[in-house]
Amino acid sequence: MRAYQRICSLILASALVFLCTAAHAGGSPEDIQKLRSLLQPITSLSAQFQQRIVDVDGFEIQSSQGVFQVAQPNKLRWIVEQPMEQQIISDGVTLWVYDPDLEQVTVQPFNEDIAATPAILFSGDLAALDKSYFVQQQSAGHFVLTPEQGGSLFSRMTLFFSGSEPAQITLTDNLDQVTEIVFSEIVLNPELSGDLFILDIPEGVDVINNGN
Repeated sequence: MRAYQRICSLILASALVFLCTAAHAGGSPEDIQKLRSLLQPITSLSAQFQQRIVDVDGFEIQSSQGVFQVAQPNKLRWIVEQPMEQQIISDGVTLWVYDPDLEQVTVQPFNEDIAATPAILFSGDLAALDKSYFVQQQSAGHFVLTPEQGGSLFSRMTLFFSGSEPAQITLTDNLDQVTEIVFSEIVLNPELSGDLFILDIPEGVDVINNGN
């Protein structure tokens, strides 16, 4: 279960990173523009999150909560506080995954494989949005995005806004498992120190370097 939790956390955390991907998709120009108009003003964000993973039969198989902070370009802090602490931190070059209970830190480059996620949402280059997803607006502030690049880790992403704030992201994977991330205590465009996005590795922990 812990390995599964790590994989999910990496996928979902990177969905909140300010990146740019490239693929071939599209959608209604009006729907794309409406989504762009909501995302464009966001250059940094801080919030609490509640995350649930539900299987194809509707049973909850995992839940967690914590805090995240993101800032352009490519900076991320995704801190799971409960039920089992985990820290996923990136300065846009290096990605650290710290499991305090295992006394272990995994270090690897923040590369294109990790970036192959819904990262475009909070990209500083929203011109690529219509090249990465087929975008449909279902109702005001409710968008369904379908990736069309090969090897995607999910089949559908749904994004909900409350006013100008992103309120929830729902990911459906290729096995029809659903991951819901609900945000609260959102602060748009806070000033965030660069030191927040570098992990100060504690003494005595095992360091696994997955660098290329």
